[in-house]
Amino acid sequence: MVGSVMSDKPKISVIIPVFNDGGASLICLEALRRQTYPAERMQVLLVDNGSTPPLSVSNTYPFELHVERCETPGSYAARNAGARIATGEVFAFTDADCVPRADWLEHGVKALQAGNGQYLVGGDALITEPHVRSGTALYQYIMGFELRENIEHKGFSGTGNLFCTRKQFQRIGPFDERLFSGGDREWGWRANKLGIETRHTAFAVVTTPPRTSLSGAIRQARRVAAGRYRLRALGLDWAGPEAVRPLRSSMGSAVRIWKSELPYGERFKVLFAASIIKSASVIERVRLRFGATPERR
Repeated sequence: MVGSVMSDKPKISVIIPVFNDGGASLICLEALRRQTYPAERMQVLLVDNGSTPPLSVSNTYPFELHVERCETPGSYAARNAGARIATGEVFAFTDADCVPRADWLEHGVKALQAGNGQYLVGGDALITEPHVRSGTALYQYIMGFELRENIEHKGFSGTGNLFCTRKQFQRIGPFDERLFSGGDREWGWRANKLGIETRHTAFAVVTTPPRTSLSGAIRQARRVAAGRYRLRALGLDWAGPEAVRPLRSSMGSAVRIWKSELPYGERFKVLFAASIIKSASVIERVRLRFGATPERR
């Protein structure tokens, strides 16, 4: 939207991919019901990415709600499907397991309006303190999603909390559907190449609970490792090899865990979980180098 002025209260299309997580999506919808942004200016698109059974949601919300089915595997394919039918002037991306704060849309739009189409906007995704204090849950709570760091040091925002205008999305193009992870990186770097950078706002916030099981965290780590590997293999690492690497090394993560305020017993639990999760990432990279293909998880 370079060179044009966004309306004061633009219509927003909130695009949410869902895969076998209908319960979480209902919590997300309730959070959207409580938004301070006018409901009549909201369109919410739940994109069912092949859930079994298919996602079914009763339309009892004050905003326009659509459930779209996308059979192409992958959350980026689902986001593209949502973008194709979105009618909003602004696109707001989040995930089914995210809980937007009541002023999320208000602040996201305000930050986007301040840029007058010159930049994308990414907010914060905060992991809530776990009720089940497993090593895995505490590890995720301590490490966080690091959205601000990714914006400031890696040049992209995660799609759990991302705002853009329709015109920006059309100019940048759709997410790369060959990726099951890392598509937000590639899309943000592609935007940078066009002169559209990403800015951070601390006021547009979503929260999400941590994974509590080690197996779930291992699946997530393998998916992220595969995403980084595919970015390089497909020649999509536009921002260079440093931008593809994790923000922290294994040693850096261990230091952060040890310096946390957790009791010593919990620190040892977290370090053990971290070592298993990091090892899973290494094993996944080796598996892919020997010709395996990334798995959708």
